[in-house]
Amino acid sequence: MKKERYFLIFIVLFLLLGCKLSTTRPEDLAGTATSVGEINLEEVQIDNPEATATESAASTPEALPTATLLPGSIGPSDFPENVNPLTGMVMDDPGVLDRRPVSVKINNYPRTNRPQWGLSLADIVYEFYHNNDLPRFHAIFLGNDAEQVGPIRSGRLFDRFLVDTYESIFTFASADSRILEVFRAQDFADRLIYFLDGDCPPHPVCRYMPEGVNYLIGDTNGIRAFQVESGGDNDRQDLHGMVFHADAPSSGQDLQRLYVRYSYSAYLYWEYDPATGGYFRYQDTQEDINGSGEAYAPLRDGLTDKPIGTDNVVVLVVDHFHEVYQAPTGNHPKVEIVDMDFLGNGPAYAMRDGKVYELQWVRPPTDELVYLIFPDGSRYPFKPGTTWFQVVSQDTLLEKTDQAWRFLFTIVPPS
Repeated sequence: MKKERYFLIFIVLFLLLGCKLSTTRPEDLAGTATSVGEINLEEVQIDNPEATATESAASTPEALPTATLLPGSIGPSDFPENVNPLTGMVMDDPGVLDRRPVSVKINNYPRTNRPQWGLSLADIVYEFYHNNDLPRFHAIFLGNDAEQVGPIRSGRLFDRFLVDTYESIFTFASADSRILEVFRAQDFADRLIYFLDGDCPPHPVCRYMPEGVNYLIGDTNGIRAFQVESGGDNDRQDLHGMVFHADAPSSGQDLQRLYVRYSYSAYLYWEYDPATGGYFRYQDTQEDINGSGEAYAPLRDGLTDKPIGTDNVVVLVVDHFHEVYQAPTGNHPKVEIVDMDFLGNGPAYAMRDGKVYELQWVRPPTDELVYLIFPDGSRYPFKPGTTWFQVVSQDTLLEKTDQAWRFLFTIVPPS
């Protein structure tokens, strides 16, 4: 009787949550752009960093139920020893899976930081809003190593969710002292590697100066070795949760292109390529102000000299809010520390094989990875290969046409 009572309570909560989410779909909300500026966070205090660091499973919904899987699917658990649980791909050398993922914070602005190194070798990449109208990348490496990865930049509060979920060794270029305080309060505090300097080797992160520009660059294999030498572990992790299938579900809508505009300075689109069955990324080349308009060029990898592409593109709609906000005054730009509510579930949009699907993301209060579900609760199958997650706010506007969807990001300042 107790189990039946809990099950009925869970169903009621799920239905209520679903109703709430349906009122905040991004296509129902308007977005605006704001000004770009440098950040100075040392002048403001986060009220309660300990509270920011804590996730209470008792106050969050449980993982949504799994219904059916397509025949021939692989995952969400019991992956064969030679299959990468982040990509669903069979590895020529299964031994590379007997280690932790490495995650690296990679910059995209100013535009002189492009092309990045090693970005095309990541299994999974998250792009999310940092502050002052600009996003950055959180790249996760397991199946491949990058002997040069970067430019490495500072961490933000949302990174803690990803490090916790993917059990990674996190490399970043330090952070604001209040954000570091939150990081150090987490269980993964012994897996933080940040702002090392010196020669490579022995350091896994060091300065690199092509054409006189001073970049912070890392080596993913060297990062793992440094973790072990520092007394940490580099053991294989149980990375279950994602489902993969070679065939696309039949329920999708044809879609060629997906735009994400974080601001007038930071915007991009993903274009489906029927020849490869994947998506290529095109990135802003100028500010879209004073009638200049948007302009794009392919984003490339400085290490491999290949265009940035992926097999799956997923937009996650996540609640954004400010831990710190100061409005711009005079010559001083706005000051922001942004956090997000990335536990439970919310709207998601996934692209694969030239189709788009309207789904829900799920991040349960367990050890599962982030996964996607259809409205009936069954798990959405990723295409075997790499995945890019574009994280947008609950106030983001979605404009739809037959050939392209356009997400217009906004974050509402506190009143």
